[in-house]
Amino acid sequence: MKGIKSTIIKLSLVVVAMYGFSYALVPIYDTFCEITGLNGKTNSVAYTGNDIKKDNRFVTVKFISNVANSAPVYFEPVVTEMTVQVGKPYNTHYVMKNNSGRQLHTTASPSVTPGKLADHFKKIECFCFEQQTIKPGERVDLGIQFVIDNDLPNNVGDIVLSYTMFDITDKVVNEMSKL
Repeated sequence: MKGIKSTIIKLSLVVVAMYGFSYALVPIYDTFCEITGLNGKTNSVAYTGNDIKKDNRFVTVKFISNVANSAPVYFEPVVTEMTVQVGKPYNTHYVMKNNSGRQLHTTASPSVTPGKLADHFKKIECFCFEQQTIKPGERVDLGIQFVIDNDLPNNVGDIVLSYTMFDITDKVVNEMSKL
């Protein structure tokens, strides 16, 4: 009987430790990405600097999209590739359509590949700065204005900007019901 109690206590502690570790994974991952430069996180608020000047270099920016967890939306870039001049602002947009029969709340998570170039990709305006609310069947254009800064290494030819769209409707509805 004593052996069973001991085993139950040990297994319970393992479960508690695993549960606690799962909460620690996100900050651990964020710290790892910050140290190594992986993950390609871009600025999460509008770039407002005016220290970027045009230069004679050009790079290709490729735009891709993903929809997380089979969210009921169509989400694609209108332009999949642009050749841009370093230091010059550019505009483009993505299209999202709500394929469900209910209003959705969504949010987009951007990343740049290669990740070490994320600091050089400056978003001036972006739909990713705030959540989107989209009615059933509605189609919306989601704009982005960006500039590639002058500190971009000379040997860069391509940059990939990727957005993953998340359906956060249940989370928003739950938070609103608590008010």
